[in-house]
Amino acid sequence: MASSPKRSPKSLVRDILNGCDDITLGHMNHVVNISSASSVNSSPGNASAGELAQRSRERCRNIDRFVASVLDDTNISRNNRSGGSPPHPDNHILAFLGESTSRRVDLNGLIDDVSFEPFRPFESFQDPPVLSKKQRFEQKMKNHWKPITAACLVVALVFGISLGTSKLKNKHIGENPGSSFIGTPKAPVFSTESPTNAVPSYLPTVQPITSASGSKAPTLDPTTTSPTIYPTAKPTNKPTNPPTNKNTNPPTPRPTMVPEYYQLLKAAKYVSGTMERTGEVEDPFDDFSSPQSLAFHWIYFEGSPSRNILEFFEQYAVAVVFFSLTEIRQSSWRNSLAQDDFTSTRQPCGWSGIRCAYNYTSNMTHVTEIKLPMKGLKGTIPSEIGFLPYITKLDLADNEIVGTIPEEIYSLTNLRHLYLNNNKLTGTISRQIDNLNLAERIYLGQNYLNGTLPSNIGTIRPNNWRFFSVYDNKLTGSIPLNMRLRNAFQLDFSNNQFEGQIPSDINEENYSKLRMLYVCHNRLTGHIPSTLMEMKKMKVFYFNDNMLAGGIPEVGNSELARNLITIRAQHNQLTDPVPNGLCDLDVNKKYGELVELSVDCTICNQCDLCKSRCYN
Repeated sequence: MASSPKRSPKSLVRDILNGCDDITLGHMNHVVNISSASSVNSSPGNASAGELAQRSRERCRNIDRFVASVLDDTNISRNNRSGGSPPHPDNHILAFLGESTSRRVDLNGLIDDVSFEPFRPFESFQDPPVLSKKQRFEQKMKNHWKPITAACLVVALVFGISLGTSKLKNKHIGENPGSSFIGTPKAPVFSTESPTNAVPSYLPTVQPITSASGSKAPTLDPTTTSPTIYPTAKPTNKPTNPPTNKNTNPPTPRPTMVPEYYQLLKAAKYVSGTMERTGEVEDPFDDFSSPQSLAFHWIYFEGSPSRNILEFFEQYAVAVVFFSLTEIRQSSWRNSLAQDDFTSTRQPCGWSGIRCAYNYTSNMTHVTEIKLPMKGLKGTIPSEIGFLPYITKLDLADNEIVGTIPEEIYSLTNLRHLYLNNNKLTGTISRQIDNLNLAERIYLGQNYLNGTLPSNIGTIRPNNWRFFSVYDNKLTGSIPLNMRLRNAFQLDFSNNQFEGQIPSDINEENYSKLRMLYVCHNRLTGHIPSTLMEMKKMKVFYFNDNMLAGGIPEVGNSELARNLITIRAQHNQLTDPVPNGLCDLDVNKKYGELVELSVDCTICNQCDLCKSRCYN
């Protein structure tokens, strides 16, 4: 008999395990057959299915103990050597198999590397529990509730941030409507606080409405016409408890205007210089018939106020000039209609006598001219005129304007033509008049100006004055020396109360362009400077009605002889006869252009030109 080949312990154990599995499977099949048969014909003497399964498991357990005893010599547990509790019989098999396989081994069984599902060969066979739909849903929600909750939190956070930002933006817009004035230079910031004084009577009609509780609530809706639609049903329930206590509190004050109204009002007060005016000084806006109040309310309610703060300054300034000079003091601007249709358009630039120009650099419209001569204007020139920085011509001549020349006029450095003559202006001429160095024509004559003529004219900066007249005022003192009016064409100091001598620095060097000099009807003394007769381009001399002594100097320039037209020197204290060379300049002769030579008859001598026009 051939001897069987020697087998290794690993192969023995593998065969034993395979046999154990076959026995277990066979017994399981046998148990199923028996259990199905016992359900038909069961007797107390037959073994139950549970007992057969228990026996099968015990048999396999005995086999496991046998295998453990075989391997005990080489792989005994550390706990058994130390005298502790006997190891579990499966530990030897698991440890042995773990040395020869790459699969993960733990005390609960083997883990298959492919499926990663637990494989427990020594546990009893059990069917997986069957879960209902509700249990499966709960288990699924239990496994997935964390990411769902996190996603909900993120969505809620984003929505909350966007909602809060939109509310904040809406609140900001509601508190600051129309903040703008527009892409413009710096300007004062105006608050929207409502004033404590009453609102003008010509504002929109405001009528209090009495509620059921007795309190009065204002409304801005004027009830001027009856409604066209009436309610179709009457209330059936009447209040059972009418209010017993009458409201003793005063009615609610009239509602304030929109914030834009107070912003523009603040700008108007800034122009008028009343923003920080104390209570001791009267605020013109407290009087609704003042030019400032009429001008502002006309622009706001009837005109078209500009959104640009600088343009609004000029609109308001022009309107104040108009209402100041028309002397209209009605309680409402609606009755402020004046001649020549000044307020025919909503923009002051469209009024008669107002001219504007568009600046393409600043994208703004500026007032450049105010021409209102011979309009019968009365009133005063307001200080608000200083807020017309681009004006080049101001013509208010031949009217009945009273008051003084405001200092703000002298700040209009772009002014080229200033006509204030033939009015009823009083006061003095400010030294600030030298700021108008770019002006060409300044006419202040035929007023009631007093004081002295400023001595700084033309001394600080080059002066461009060509025509300067203070004719027929009440100016005193002397005609200043050292005035630097090199571009002057005409100087008129006549009909005043000037004293002293004719300035000796009026000569060819300092006044090379001078053509006409009027110093008549004053109190001048001394002699006529000989330098005047050396000025090449002079045409007219008016020396008459003074207290001048001596005589008329001899003409010392041939060019002057060809240009001189008029000389008036009567009613003085001249004693020297008229020079023969001056008489030879008669236009009827071939040497000159002299048309008029007016002197006293005592000094005319034999000059044919003055014989026909001499004064006794």
